[in-house]
Order: sequence, then C-alpha cells, then structure tokens
Amino acid sequence: MTTNVTTTAPTLRVLARHEIRQYLNAKLYWFGAALLAAVTVVSVVGSAGNDSADHQASTAMDMIAPAALLGVLGLIIMAGLTRRSDRAAAAAGTVAVPERTRTAALVAATVVPVATGLLWYTAAVVTYLVNPPTPDTVPIPPFGDGHVFTVMFALGVVPALSGPILGLLIARWLPRRGVTPLAVVLVVLVTIVMQGNFETTWHWRVVWPWTYWYGPVGWNTGEGRWAALPGSPQLWIAYLLALCVLGVLVAVYHDPESDRSRLRVLIAATAVVAVAAVVLTMVFGLPEATWNPVTGPVS
Repeated sequence: MTTNVTTTAPTLRVLARHEIRQYLNAKLYWFGAALLAAVTVVSVVGSAGNDSADHQASTAMDMIAPAALLGVLGLIIMAGLTRRSDRAAAAAGTVAVPERTRTAALVAATVVPVATGLLWYTAAVVTYLVNPPTPDTVPIPPFGDGHVFTVMFALGVVPALSGPILGLLIARWLPRRGVTPLAVVLVVLVTIVMQGNFETTWHWRVVWPWTYWYGPVGWNTGEGRWAALPGSPQLWIAYLLALCVLGVLVAVYHDPESDRSRLRVLIAATAVVAVAAVVLTMVFGLPEATWNPVTGPVS
C-alpha cells in the first residue's frame, strides 16, 4: 500500500500537536507532575539539610518517584488517549485518519512526560553534585558518579517514555475494559520481585525494564550495606530503548492497512537488537555484586 506523504505529513503534524495538548490536558498528568515536583523539592531540601553521619544517598535513589508518577501514570494516560482517539476516528467514519498515523501522533505525545522526566533528572543531578552522598552509599569503587547518573537516567527518564508506550500497546491490542488497571498491578508486582532484593535474580533481573542497580541490598541481614549489582547500565539503556521501538512497531502493526510485511522485518530486526543488548548487559559491566568497602551504621 502506497502512502501519500504530502497528505500524511501535514496530517501527522496536526494530530501530533492535538495529542500533545490532550496529554497536557490530562488531570492525571498534572497530578503526577505536581507530586513529582513536591517530592523533588523535599529531596533537595532534605539533602541540603542533612549533616548526619547516617546513610544519605542524596538523590541517587529517587528514581522510583518519576518512574511511578510519569511511567505508571503515563501508562494509564496513554491508554485513555488511545481509546479516545479510536472513538473519534470511529465517529468520523470514512474520513477517519489511518490508525498508523494516529498511533504515530500518540507516540509524539510522549514528549510531554519525557520532558518532565528530563527536568527531574536535571534537578536530581545538580542536587547530587551540590550535596553528594555519604561514602557508605554511592559511588562504589570501581565505578564513579557517571555510573550513578546513568542509572538515574535509565530508571527515572526512560520510564517516562516506556510507560506511555506500554499504555498505547495495551490499548491497541487489548482494548477491553479493566485490562489497563490489571496491567498496572502486574507491572508493580513484578517490579517488586525484580528490583534486586533477591540474590537469585541479580544476574538476570535486567530482562525486566525496571530494576535497581545499587542500594542497601543487605537489608534482610539488618546490616544495610550498599552494593552495586552485576551488569552494564549503559548497555541496559540500549535494551530499554530497543523495547520502546519494538512497542511502537507492534502498535503500528495493529493497523490492518499498514505495510505488515515490512513491519515484520523491522519488528524481527528490533527484537534481535533488544536480545543482543540485554545479553551484552549481563556479560559486560560488573561480573558480580560489589560491596561498598565503607560500612555505614546498622539500620
């Protein structure tokens, strides 16, 4: 099927602006953004005002806030925007814009949560540099601050993209009522298991798109010792971005009028890249967990 680029491109730009405005109009987005701003301010003030010798990680462990408030809530928002887009297309009848174009416009709307995530990341990195963590937390030799910043980006900014794309994917292929909240529950439950608290998951936990790379993994012993977990967070970002591309391609594939033969090739190629990236993530970086030589107070 041949697409008229001169017609599609202007239509896509108009729809993209529309979906961006729709995302910005979502009350759930502003709820999450406001709460993230409040959490960030509290973290900044807390880091500046804490002069004790206790565990103080500055903003190095704050990634859960943007992941939940931009990623998880973004999943819900995008699923709602997708259903709204489909209802509008159905009401338009024969003049409806192709589904693949509407999908591309919805993907463009992820600029909203991603930009918000980047603002959080900037504030988090500045706070970290101005009020660095205590020696018993991070960075943990042989890695320095760059390792921490990479992890903060992977766990704080990338979910602002991957969460909404997952919402788009779910709304495209599983549009039935109740699927979105069930998906949110499942994502949260699996994340709890895969975040690195269990030693048996340390080497392969990276297959899941959200997992800690350092922290007080000795919590179960009461020692509260910090460790950096195995793998390469730099290669893991490549894996996460490949998953995002894969999600977009599969969402576009849902359109029966799309060029599915070409999409199958792109999906297969992207899947190969994702598999290679996650394998390299496990092969490179730290081969085993590395414990911080500085022991902090017992928790």
